[in-house]
Amino acid sequence: MYAQTAYNLHPFLESFEYYTYPFLRSIGSLPRWSLIAYFVIAYLTIVRRKEWPHFFRYHVALGMLIEIALQVTGIVSRWMPKSFYWGKLGMHFWTTAFFIFLFTTIECIRCALVGMYADIPFVCDAAYIQIPY
Repeated sequence: MYAQTAYNLHPFLESFEYYTYPFLRSIGSLPRWSLIAYFVIAYLTIVRRKEWPHFFRYHVALGMLIEIALQVTGIVSRWMPKSFYWGKLGMHFWTTAFFIFLFTTIECIRCALVGMYADIPFVCDAAYIQIPY
């Protein structure tokens, strides 16, 4: 589905293809409900339990919310006409979405390693709401 956008990064990704292909193939062979089961299990076993530290639960909830936002964007984009999805505008959209997702993820990892709470607009408030004290 995202292969056309990734093709523009092909010279860079070509050196990593040998390492990533088995992983992507195994992810692609999973049933559709597996990601939903993953989120439900992670939410119930990590985010909602008070045994885990608040800092850890916050970052797990934040990562789940960012991933859900990316999945919703992918699902909604399938409803667009093929000329938009596979055209030049779609290529620019998915490249922009990739870099936003990449830099947001890097910022969250940086904040987690430093010991800070990541401050991402709208998403951090939603993560705080999900975590009981």
